[in-house]
Amino acid sequence: MSNPGMKLSDRIAKIKGATLVKSFCYSCPWNCPTEVYVRDNKVVYVKGNEDAPNNIGTRCSKGMASWWMTQDPDRLKYPMLRTNAKGQPGEFKRISWDEAFTFIADKLKSIAEKHGPEAVALTCHHDPNTQFYRHLLGDLYGSPNMYTHTSGCEMDRRSACLTLFGHPFPMHDFVNSKYVILWGMNMLGANQGLFESRALLEAKKRGAKIIVVDPAFTETAQKADEWIPINPGTDGAMALAMCQHIIAEGLHDKEFVKKYCEGFDGFKDHLKDKGYTPEWAADKCGVDADTIKRLARGFATTKPAMSAIFKGSGYYTNGNDAGRACYILDAICGQVDGPGNLHLKDWAPVGMPLDIPEEAKRKPEKEPLHAAMGYPIAPDLPNAQLPKAVIEGDPYPVKALFVQSTNPVMSDPDRDKMLEMFKHLELAVACEVLMSETALECDIVLPETSFYEMAEVRQGLWLGAEAIICQPAIEPVGESKPPYDIAKGIAQKMGWGEHFAFEHWEDWAKTATADLPGGLEQLKERGFWSQPPKFNKLADCLGTKTGKIEIYSHAYADSGFNPYPDYTERSVIPDDDYPLQVTHSKLSMHCNIVTQNNPLLMEICPENWVEINASDAAKYSIEDDQMVVIESPKDNITIRAKVVQGLVPGAVSIRHGHGFGHWAMGSVAKGKGAHSNNLMEIHTNPVTGANCYNECKVRVRPA
Repeated sequence: MSNPGMKLSDRIAKIKGATLVKSFCYSCPWNCPTEVYVRDNKVVYVKGNEDAPNNIGTRCSKGMASWWMTQDPDRLKYPMLRTNAKGQPGEFKRISWDEAFTFIADKLKSIAEKHGPEAVALTCHHDPNTQFYRHLLGDLYGSPNMYTHTSGCEMDRRSACLTLFGHPFPMHDFVNSKYVILWGMNMLGANQGLFESRALLEAKKRGAKIIVVDPAFTETAQKADEWIPINPGTDGAMALAMCQHIIAEGLHDKEFVKKYCEGFDGFKDHLKDKGYTPEWAADKCGVDADTIKRLARGFATTKPAMSAIFKGSGYYTNGNDAGRACYILDAICGQVDGPGNLHLKDWAPVGMPLDIPEEAKRKPEKEPLHAAMGYPIAPDLPNAQLPKAVIEGDPYPVKALFVQSTNPVMSDPDRDKMLEMFKHLELAVACEVLMSETALECDIVLPETSFYEMAEVRQGLWLGAEAIICQPAIEPVGESKPPYDIAKGIAQKMGWGEHFAFEHWEDWAKTATADLPGGLEQLKERGFWSQPPKFNKLADCLGTKTGKIEIYSHAYADSGFNPYPDYTERSVIPDDDYPLQVTHSKLSMHCNIVTQNNPLLMEICPENWVEINASDAAKYSIEDDQMVVIESPKDNITIRAKVVQGLVPGAVSIRHGHGFGHWAMGSVAKGKGAHSNNLMEIHTNPVTGANCYNECKVRVRPA
């Protein structure tokens, strides 16, 4: 009989005869700390870290099923070199790592000599291990173009946070809030950030009022006290009208505004001059003026409160100002960084894994692509504009592209343009776990280890300051390598091996955790380090030019943009030929580009679908569960329809997250679901560079 005083994790390890490894999950970017149980180099069980505040021992379905990737027969196992011409379905042969490193290094040297280092770009996910590629291609090679995938994610939110607060990623203290407005934020549907989802439901149990503003009656809206079915792309109009009413009624927090906000008086005049009243907004939003006024009063007079966004208010060419307006509601009501508010989280003292001496760094000779493209305050690369640089050399030529854990051929609008782009690259390198559609367009494909086989130290996305660690639980599959080893191999061929001198992951991890209390050993033992959230620290943590919440944005003004948020109509409006507006929402069972080849998740959710309002379905002879054709001016897809009441008439909601793997990825994913991105022309937010996925009009008919 087991010792009743023994911790659950130790009891599980004993029962299974397994070794316990503290790690974290990378099925989605929230990286919940985990406990991995290994026997005979196989993952036999995985659970959440019972001591970590993020998930308190539990995991979501994606995380529970993630062990499959350790034995997925479709995994990339060896370096692969393209053997046929660009523009044809990719054919590859197996090569050695030495051949791969030599091939890449020779190409990099040639491109630097002919075009300069700025002709090389990196686009990746937010995996901190990509810092090794940044050290290689940025610090040592000299490219200014080290980017992530934000333009296809929450670029408008990121920009709003940075320009208003000088903070990249505020969190949400839902559990202590009493009034929460979620603008297009379907956190219970996307199933990310378990601690935030729990906190939101706990807040509701405690009596908090939850308002969801969304064209669709999402999973989160179903749990809310009130659903506001707003017209697509009009969040900014409603938020500005709420700000106007709050200020006109004198309900704003005057003391907070005076102490912490920049440009309030000008904003007040701006709202008045533009006529941004609830009556003005009502017709645009499809929400009556009395409702807008009621919500404004409720938000302003209930404390603590929170107005929160993620992706939903973006994906339109007016999404940047919509995001700013939604967050300015927090600012004028004094609802920033206190308990129950939008929280400007502290960061753990985690440093860089390598220390590249300044004298070894090559300074870029040209400005980064995003600035040269005319997006000076974009938080990341406007990915949809990259083909212009590659194909046309505008604003300057890009000749090589490294992609890591991203799939721009499928993830960005206009697949045809992305496919054309790869024909013009002199070097395209994919660092991946599976052979994605983008990898098939590359010259060379490098097999990366999964998160079960590599080490990583990174910031945690819990509410308070947190460091988390991923430790190798099993040996790499095939000849796959972690990012450090890949970057090191290329660096050695480039003559920079001295800067990648570490032989073991613990060596660079010790460098990254040198300032962390307890250091690497304690982090390995516990799996995480955290501190309780610190509130009411605005005097010390606002990273804007003025050190205040910039309602008047100096970043916007300095770049020639309107310093106050405005409302503009979205760029694509339905018409008689294409009468329906596209919107998107995510699936709880899928994330990024690896879950579609997981048979456990595909058994639960084997395909995506499109939701259509019952009145529209009747108009276009669509029945529930019927296959339909959705057609835009550019392309069409065939997808299953779900007829619903909970959707604004005139809109369709495509559940996004399938359609990868139609000709790539693996045997499970191949041919499943429908992918909507090629329905869209390229529309990029003019300020932030975000992909505007919802700027799309369509018509629908039975298949």
